[in-house]
Amino acid sequence: MWDRNPVRTSLVHMLPAVAERHGVPLAALLARAGLSADEAFAGGVVARAQVCTLLLNLAQQTGDPAIGLDLAAVADPGRLGLAGRALFAGRTLRECLAALARQMPSLQGGVALWVDERDGRARWGQRMADSDCAHARVLNEGVAAFMANALRAIAGIDPERLGISLPHRAQAPTRVYEDKLGARVSFGSGNDDITLSFDASWLDRPNLLLGGAPFDDDSGRPGQMQRMATDAVWRDDAALLGAISRLVESSALGGTLGLADTARSLGISPRSLQRRLAGLGTSFEAQVDDWRHQQARHHLLSADLPIGSIARALGYGHPAHFVRAFRRWEGHSPLAFRRAAARVAASG
Repeated sequence: MWDRNPVRTSLVHMLPAVAERHGVPLAALLARAGLSADEAFAGGVVARAQVCTLLLNLAQQTGDPAIGLDLAAVADPGRLGLAGRALFAGRTLRECLAALARQMPSLQGGVALWVDERDGRARWGQRMADSDCAHARVLNEGVAAFMANALRAIAGIDPERLGISLPHRAQAPTRVYEDKLGARVSFGSGNDDITLSFDASWLDRPNLLLGGAPFDDDSGRPGQMQRMATDAVWRDDAALLGAISRLVESSALGGTLGLADTARSLGISPRSLQRRLAGLGTSFEAQVDDWRHQQARHHLLSADLPIGSIARALGYGHPAHFVRAFRRWEGHSPLAFRRAAARVAASG
């Protein structure tokens, strides 16, 4: 198989630190994959086959076949761009996984992500098109470990209740992988998918990273202390507007941007939220519009993201909707804005 699918090199941002820790010369490692340091760490786009070759060479040079797990342990989701931010943006684990699937094209192409539920178990899976599982084994192990860490952080999943299945054959004793991951691991699953399996009830638990409400019991209802504190929390106008801004950003990444979802996350009714904002001389729609405008300028000025990726990041269902909104804000198209900004920067 010839995996020419594009991938941003930010996917391997942790490589220099791990290579240095093992005393592996980075330049020679990159050269074996046909990469220069500038190409590898400037956030550009390369063929995924090059990344797979790079990681295989790292495993060979270090003598550690399970080094993909070490790469995942030091990965910074913020360095993965929209996809990394989206993974932790949902109100529940289900929303987080859906948000990741929505934003994955901004990180790499030729990836199918899925979630299914059967007999009380949920399975999250990833398949990479045109990928040879033996060639991609270090990358696959890194992805599996990164997602396992993410599931624990978002939903508090007990590692002992998590199962991980990898498509290739084990290159070290299974216990090595299980000791590092703290989870059950199986190999050679008969397809090209990475899968993580866990109790399906975890899909709808609140995202712990957003300060989800504690539970009274196993019913999934918010605790009484959280309900009693809600009104007091939102007496401060600045705190309310700040929370709305953060929710708008995370909801946009997940494709769930809306008044009802935002109000639900804040623990107040949509009508009450609208009245509160009206009293501050604004509205939910105005808050969203202002956030989108500022974020659009930021993305167009500071990164070479395609217009379609920016539209997804701002929660638009189609790039044309974003283009129309930008013309309303700035009087010209996003591309014209970007080109004008580039000319000003070049002349300065």
